[in-house]
Amino acid sequence: MTKAEARKLRLLDVHTHIGEIAPGKGQTARQLVQRMDEEGVERAVVLSIENPEETYYYVLSKYVIAACRRFRDRLIPFCCVDPRRGRADTSTDFLGLIERYVRMGAKGFGEYLAGLPVDDPRSMKIYEACGYLGIPVLLHMDDRRNVDSIGLPAFERVLRTLPQTIFIVHGPGWWREISSEVEPGVTYPTGPVKPGGRAKDLLASFENLYADLSAQSGYNALSRDPSHGVEFLAEFAGKLLFGTDCIYPGQDLPIVKFFVEAELPMKQKRRIAHENAERLLAV
Repeated sequence: MTKAEARKLRLLDVHTHIGEIAPGKGQTARQLVQRMDEEGVERAVVLSIENPEETYYYVLSKYVIAACRRFRDRLIPFCCVDPRRGRADTSTDFLGLIERYVRMGAKGFGEYLAGLPVDDPRSMKIYEACGYLGIPVLLHMDDRRNVDSIGLPAFERVLRTLPQTIFIVHGPGWWREISSEVEPGVTYPTGPVKPGGRAKDLLASFENLYADLSAQSGYNALSRDPSHGVEFLAEFAGKLLFGTDCIYPGQDLPIVKFFVEAELPMKQKRRIAHENAERLLAV
């Protein structure tokens, strides 16, 4: 793989981070742009972190929006609000909080990492507000954050209840569901993918659902069964978004090589590489 090959795809990375998220671990906006240049990535979404369960430090929406303004042609800011702010119940004005960030330039909401059930009433109010404002929610799912049972019944109810809200989902709790065999407590399953995975069912059934390929969870879902991974990319080219979850300089980003070198028609690759994201974010 060469940077020239990556640039032909006009990669738009929908999942990156800036700021210090753990002691000594993080990157500046300039360092992120430098890494993007190294990987052949044209533009990137930068996600805020305002939920306490994920990191040692917050990366506030105002900080992300201000940093992205210095690289307007390269970086796209998202905002975030924790559902336990304010009155810590559904009476909090989530719409007003999020709308303020949208006026400041935020193009989406996330990364949403709340240590709550995925269908917590406070989260539902946040999802609803994002749907009203016309911005997507980038949602992380695992066994501690936005929690659901195997088979994702609660998330399905969320999708069905809020058809106007666009969800971009990722994380181990989502990507393990690419297979119909899901072992409780296993973060990164190995071995062949079994037919009938709930991730496929939900992507096929709900127009308001998309998934991003970022992090070890996305890469693992594709690479654990490489031939199936390429078939999955082809089947759901209209519902998938390229992403890395780049957090710090020197981080290994194997999804870039896997995606760029995947044997897919260029039309499908471009949809995943940038076209789907451009449509959802209006950028």
